[in-house]
Amino acid sequence: MKLSWLSLIVLVLLTGSCASGPKANIKDIDWGKRIGTYTYEEALAELGEPNVISETNEGTIAEWMLRQSPMVSFGVGFGGPGAGVGTSVSPPPSGEYLRLRFDKDGKLTESARARY
Repeated sequence: MKLSWLSLIVLVLLTGSCASGPKANIKDIDWGKRIGTYTYEEALAELGEPNVISETNEGTIAEWMLRQSPMVSFGVGFGGPGAGVGTSVSPPPSGEYLRLRFDKDGKLTESARARY
């Protein structure tokens, strides 16, 4: 009896985790056809909050992460009995981003992919 309840709970948790995910399949969108008509508000509704956003004199630049590069970190440590000193170096998050530029009226003017 306990095993069947445990199986049911695991199944419910897995089903719920599969339901969440990206709001849109970004790779299937033809951004060129959306220039001049697509708005920043529509981007927020379709893609969610951007990972990076900046305001310029011409409008808004927003970036959504498409794919994150694997994180690599290096660590060095020295120590003896009961004491230790160490340091680690981690690079900033990198990956592939979708960059959308919107004019002051919130209309899409440019799209590009960027790698950092």
